[in-house]
Amino acid sequence: MPPVRHRSLPWLAFALYIVLSTGLLIALGIPIAPDRYFFVLLLFSYEYLRGLAGRFGTVHYLTGIRFDSMVFGTPPTVTLQQRLAHGTSLAPYDVVAAVLYLLHFVMPLSFAFLLWLRRADQFSRFTAAFLVVSYAALATFLLYPAAPPWLASQAGYLPEVHERVSTVLSAFPARFHLPTVYALFDPNQVAAIPSLHAAYPLLILLFACRFFGLRGLVVLPYVAGVWLAVVYLGEHYVFDVAVGALYSGGAFALTELVLPRLWRPAEARRRIVAA
Repeated sequence: MPPVRHRSLPWLAFALYIVLSTGLLIALGIPIAPDRYFFVLLLFSYEYLRGLAGRFGTVHYLTGIRFDSMVFGTPPTVTLQQRLAHGTSLAPYDVVAAVLYLLHFVMPLSFAFLLWLRRADQFSRFTAAFLVVSYAALATFLLYPAAPPWLASQAGYLPEVHERVSTVLSAFPARFHLPTVYALFDPNQVAAIPSLHAAYPLLILLFACRFFGLRGLVVLPYVAGVWLAVVYLGEHYVFDVAVGALYSGGAFALTELVLPRLWRPAEARRRIVAA
């Protein structure tokens, strides 16, 4: 049998997930809803296509630098690393920042699963907004590929800025290295604008407050922590974070305010026709 191509492994993993989850649902007597599969398929497709960013057009290095320099004088990622980063020596906040960064997909999927357990309509509304943000960002990555601070530093546009996530991960003993499906996708190094690491936590916060009221504010420290982490780690400018927040706010408004108003007249017309 010929070896499986590297690029085929994500889709084999997805197929295996579908088979196992379907078997589990049947065994437990849980109805199989197609929208759950559609959500996961779109998520895998998004992550697969994301690697195309930067392969077309010119990579932009100066957008975030100019904005952050105009607002702060020196880009915060430079200031934070100069004051807090110590080469390959790690402080506890380095590990905390890296963990927050690596929760990128875990937290949205966990929140979506929580909503799925509660009410189907809440799950559908959140995942719709999540996919709007993801694919709007994907379009931006393809049309306007932008380099993160650490890559801009390597190109000579910034003082010394390091990719601190790699520094933290390289410090872990080899026995703790756990390969993931994420590592099988094409890496995307020029998808800085918007910051989805900033957009996803804010989207969770907005829907948590929408569905749980003031109790949803428990997510606020997580949001603030991720935003600070991605800047300190050299992955994003404050500008990228701000644009990511705008994308989340727009997706939330679209799915919670605009689309329901468009659906109501259509539902009313269908009821009149049915009567």
